[in-house]
Amino acid sequence: MSIRNAHKVSCVISFTRLFSSIFLLLTIGFVLIGCDRQKTVMPPVPPPVVTIAKPVEKEVVEWDEYTGRTDAVESVDVRPRVSGYIDNITFKAGDVVDKDDLLFVIDPRPYQAILDQAQAQLRQADAQRGLQEANFERSDRLRQTGVISKEEYDNSVSQKNVAEAQYVAAQAAVNSAQLNVTFTELTSPIKGRIGRELVTIGNLVQADNTLLTNIVSIDPIYAYFNVDERSIWKYVRQVKEGQRPDAREAKTSAYLQVENEDGFPHEGVIDFINNSFNSSTGTLEVRARFPNADGFLVPGAFVRVRLAGGPKFQATLVTDRAIGTDQGQKFVLVVDANNVVQSKPVELGSVADGLRIVRKGLQGDENVIINGIVNARPGLKVNPKTGDMSQYTVNQLSVETHVHAGRSQETDNLSGNSQRRSAHASQKTH
Repeated sequence: MSIRNAHKVSCVISFTRLFSSIFLLLTIGFVLIGCDRQKTVMPPVPPPVVTIAKPVEKEVVEWDEYTGRTDAVESVDVRPRVSGYIDNITFKAGDVVDKDDLLFVIDPRPYQAILDQAQAQLRQADAQRGLQEANFERSDRLRQTGVISKEEYDNSVSQKNVAEAQYVAAQAAVNSAQLNVTFTELTSPIKGRIGRELVTIGNLVQADNTLLTNIVSIDPIYAYFNVDERSIWKYVRQVKEGQRPDAREAKTSAYLQVENEDGFPHEGVIDFINNSFNSSTGTLEVRARFPNADGFLVPGAFVRVRLAGGPKFQATLVTDRAIGTDQGQKFVLVVDANNVVQSKPVELGSVADGLRIVRKGLQGDENVIINGIVNARPGLKVNPKTGDMSQYTVNQLSVETHVHAGRSQETDNLSGNSQRRSAHASQKTH
């Protein structure tokens, strides 16, 4: 039994050693495989692709823009010149009316009666004047023959003069009554667009008091805007240096833009500059006159007015999307000859022809990154592709933004529809 037990123990020990050897070999194999995997070399990351373009060099005008309001050249509040009841309204609210077009009719009958009475009194005064004229001629002949006394003659002269004065007064009364009859028909004093009727038929209106409607002229139209002191003194200096004409003496162009318009399509001229600054705002009121034959411009609208900030000059232009900001410092990213990104601090001006004027910082021959800026940083090597700077003007960027917004909305709608279909299918499955 002891020999048999010893044999069994020997077999168990041998099996244990064999299993340990196999486990050790497997462990070493896994370790070697892991080491091989760690030694695998990852492929290099390619440089990011960016679009570059050279700045645009061209002769431009730097513009100054101001906020203003349009106003009618002529504006009339229509009020009655006689009191009475409105008998008729002959216009349609919002129509364009010509000068002397009939607008309102006030009941003329009371004034016609007064006119008839005045005309009767005029005829009576005329008859009395004729009688006194005949009496005077008779008294004059009798005085020459000594039949009547001087006192009777003087009475005759006085009565003749009184009759003539009464005739003149009666004639004036007729004229006044005739005017009142005429005033019962209210006509348009100007050509323009009329507002709505503020008093309807049958209502009593008071002379020189009740507002009936308003009329504003259409063509031309004014735009009033305020210019700050700094800009005014800049313009004065340019006038003294002969760089621009004096707006008070020569026609100076101004350009106008209303809400949702691209550019400044309305051209006019400055026709008035106020004589003093507003001490509260530090601005000077300026007025420009614009043609408005089609009636597109409406009085009272907020507008933007653009004036030339100076003479033409050669400028370097880049798109706004190429400009970055770092703690208030504006910069652009450029690609050098080794395709390495560099940062260039710049000083910017206004927008001209949809691109931003660069006053300082660029020579004009740099390769400016205009697309893929988020993937570029100074010192990083990139893969540049040539593009067109003019492709990214302000107006085109605005259109592109709206298109992308529309596509995003469409994508959201499609995603929402897909989710709803998935949910519906899931409910059917359950």
